[in-house]
Amino acid sequence: MSKCFAYVCDDVVMASPTHVSVFGEALVDLIVAQGGEVHAVFGGAPFNTARALGRLGVPTSFVGSIANDRFGDGLVAELTADGVNIERVRRTTSPTTLALAELSSRGSASYRFYVDGTSAQEAFDDFPIQVGGWMMTGGLGLVLNPVADQIVSCLENRPASTRVMVDVNCRPLVITNTDEYRARVAKVLSMVDVVKVSDEDLSYLYPDVPVRDAAQRILESGPTLVLLTAGSDPVEAFTSQQSIRVEVPPVEIVDTVGAGDTFGAGFLAWWAHYATTETIELQTLTDVDLVTRSVKMGIHSSAIAVVRRGADPPYRDELDDALWD
Repeated sequence: MSKCFAYVCDDVVMASPTHVSVFGEALVDLIVAQGGEVHAVFGGAPFNTARALGRLGVPTSFVGSIANDRFGDGLVAELTADGVNIERVRRTTSPTTLALAELSSRGSASYRFYVDGTSAQEAFDDFPIQVGGWMMTGGLGLVLNPVADQIVSCLENRPASTRVMVDVNCRPLVITNTDEYRARVAKVLSMVDVVKVSDEDLSYLYPDVPVRDAAQRILESGPTLVLLTAGSDPVEAFTSQQSIRVEVPPVEIVDTVGAGDTFGAGFLAWWAHYATTETIELQTLTDVDLVTRSVKMGIHSSAIAVVRRGADPPYRDELDDALWD
């Protein structure tokens, strides 16, 4: 089985504290509007997150397999255009993974994936894990093997100074073995620093547990910070000391495709900006003021994305300078 290795001594690869490596899938969303119109847009939760980080000026690498077909060429071109490093992209002869996204009257999307024999099931190449910076993953990367096992290995072997954020992003229609998936997610979440999870994710992972209790259960398993999103409801941040609620401003939603991915990218972008002057220690992630400011960045980033069609995250100059303070 392919693995990632943390090299030491002369083989250490140092990363800037602002650098983010995003692991997972890149695919094409076929967005079906209520009138039946179909729009093909590039997507995949990690792909969207990487693009959003790139647009927000964060040094970002995408780690995953992308098809050697026309869709794949477009995916690579989008990453490159948004300033994402593609040195860790593995091109494969397997076709591009497709996701059918059906929009409701409120703009929310339900997904059906076509994954068998496609690029999302292809392993990425071995490489040394960087010391420092952030790792980010979630979505199909926690579902499909051999990628899921690779990601677990990367987390297990990462240097202690490398921070990790996971956006769970459950995809029930792809999950064939619920118990195995839940066990893998539980293992992953126990190893990471920040978990972003939605109310829908928690309802799937813990079907008989109230949402806030489920978020607290995740926190108690190991992470320093758990972020709970629930559409237009306030975002809740849970730490061992307390929980924080941050309001979400009302906007006219076009669709929610990529909204959660953009939230996660905005949150990480704030910490990357912070890391240019300060060290991100684990206790920093429990500071009420810092967490509130970083969550606000995620919310404002997502608020821009949802007034656009498809996953179209904002650029840095579209966000108020005061948000970065």
